[in-house]
Amino acid sequence: MPNLIVILLLTGVVHCLDTAAYASRIAGARTGRLALTGALFSIVSLASRVAYTLQAPLLGSAVDRMVQHGRLGGLIYDFHCIIAAASVGTVLGAVLIPTFTSLFSRGALAYESHGSFPALLLHTLSLRGFSRISQHFRLPLPESVLKARRFHLPRSFLLLNILVTGVYTVGVSSTIYASALAPGLARTATTLSGVINGIGTLLLVILIDPVSALITDQALRGSRPVAEVSHIVVWQVVGRLAGTLLAQLIFVPAALLVVVLARMLA
Repeated sequence: MPNLIVILLLTGVVHCLDTAAYASRIAGARTGRLALTGALFSIVSLASRVAYTLQAPLLGSAVDRMVQHGRLGGLIYDFHCIIAAASVGTVLGAVLIPTFTSLFSRGALAYESHGSFPALLLHTLSLRGFSRISQHFRLPLPESVLKARRFHLPRSFLLLNILVTGVYTVGVSSTIYASALAPGLARTATTLSGVINGIGTLLLVILIDPVSALITDQALRGSRPVAEVSHIVVWQVVGRLAGTLLAQLIFVPAALLVVVLARMLA
């Protein structure tokens, strides 16, 4: 596949940033500045969306060229490599969560003194500010994972987290692969990615986000230990990683389902 290395890197970046962004809730609970850390989360999320908007057209263009030249033999392998890059990015993002927690915490406090994000950004990119970033590097502590195992969490929350991540991971890839399987329905198939991701977003907003938001708010009010925010983040990361692994199994069935739906709509 043309540009495969670039596509793999962008996929890894998207999932790394999306995973590391969980740190905003830990930082918000620890500093009591949930709104500020949420704003910093939006910046990281924006960087992830930029990488995503670059990845999707590159992937579509690469598949189009392979279809035009009749080279579809290795296409399925390339897609599985892309999904594997999502898993690698998730693991890297998980490793960076303590670092991002420290950066979000410091960023929220620094914003209060600088008064605006442009001023904060200029300070961060200065020689002095940039040199201090390395001081915030942290590695995950094994005991954090062990303590999270004792945290009671509804099994349905974890299963839904896995399912939603799996759907998100194959959302674009499955529709693009479906367009290669049925070139005559390519436009219909690729537009169905919005439907697939929309279902994932609906499940995320209604069933997953409120649970973690409630625990974070209770920690801010003092009715729960702040450590429980870290525990639920650990489980969200576990669910996210399991979801990318599930994506390897549901990728082809999802693509075939997209073909069926495209034929029904044609």
